[in-house]
Amino acid sequence: MKTFRVYNGGIELVFGPNSLAELRRVLASMKRPVIVTGSRSARESGALGEVARLLDESGVGYVVYDKARPNPTVEEAEDLARFYEAEGCGGFIAIGGGSVIDLAKSARALVAGGGRMLDYFYGVKQPPRAKPTLVAVNLTHGTGSEADRFAVLTYEAEVEKRGFPAGYPDYSVDDPRYTLTLPLNQSIYTSVDALSHVIEASTSRLSSPFVEAISAEAATRIFAYLPRVAENPRDLEARYWLLYASMLGGVAIDHALTHLGHGLEHLLSAYNPRLPHGAGLAIIHSKLIEEIYRARPLEARRILSNLDPSLRPRPEDAGRAGEVFRGFLARVGFKETLGDYGFTRGEVERLFKMILVKESMRRYIDLAPFKVGEELLKEVASSLA
Repeated sequence: MKTFRVYNGGIELVFGPNSLAELRRVLASMKRPVIVTGSRSARESGALGEVARLLDESGVGYVVYDKARPNPTVEEAEDLARFYEAEGCGGFIAIGGGSVIDLAKSARALVAGGGRMLDYFYGVKQPPRAKPTLVAVNLTHGTGSEADRFAVLTYEAEVEKRGFPAGYPDYSVDDPRYTLTLPLNQSIYTSVDALSHVIEASTSRLSSPFVEAISAEAATRIFAYLPRVAENPRDLEARYWLLYASMLGGVAIDHALTHLGHGLEHLLSAYNPRLPHGAGLAIIHSKLIEEIYRARPLEARRILSNLDPSLRPRPEDAGRAGEVFRGFLARVGFKETLGDYGFTRGEVERLFKMILVKESMRRYIDLAPFKVGEELLKEVASSLA
């Protein structure tokens, strides 16, 4: 398994086993960074210990902020920014999955630009170019946040969750060893998140031949290697290629963004944060993939033909495409429904309709390759709850 570098948006991303050591000089140059983590994964994966050792060997002091949670909020980003300034920190090291990295990205934007977190959340204000150094040590093969400029936060007062440009990390680490302790359900959720990224990016109105190519490559790897991880979570080679697919997915959405699937999921998990992002996407795309295939059969077939080469790039094969996608989810052991998280059909229909009236979510509709109206949203909702 090779270790190599990828550059996107100014990020220097080191990919492969033991890749953290390649950034020793970067860590040694930092001045009292804050290490942002959740409560467990950074320690269990071994990543926190390796980062701390490199900092200690270089004589770099640091502080740890270990209050990151799944689905971070605007208020939590503000809390981290206050902590950073109170401790006199000089840079961020985020060790975790998308939630941890997004929290650090958001707080860094606020530290650099001042004002309120909501100004960045709603796009009233853009982060300045000059920002504290951010090193992202990624622990999951899902969000691709280590490779793109976006962060996702929830504003609880308005029950709103959305992505916004918070700025690229300066350096990122993708080491598959750190994903070996990822629980099986999280391994499935995060991989389906990455798959959803490439499905939506490759069929977005902003897509391009470049995005379609890397999306097809990512999907090929996910379809080949997620079943292996489902059977043996300690399969390092499979983790390597899932992590590679996730990184490509991050680059894909950095160029072409996401559309309706992510918008609908954000409405659900903002309302009920117990719903994991990847689980919500798996449930939504189990039906929405048919609408996507019907609107963009050429691009969608390029993604799904790895599962069934007999699929034709024609709208009339949309139903079969849905069966193929749902069959893959069943094969890797995903059987969850929105009802498992307490959603009723009425709640899902009401939440989905909100995407039509919230101006801040308009882009999810505008980028979809088909017309989004109440009838379509009701049809999707009724099939899921």
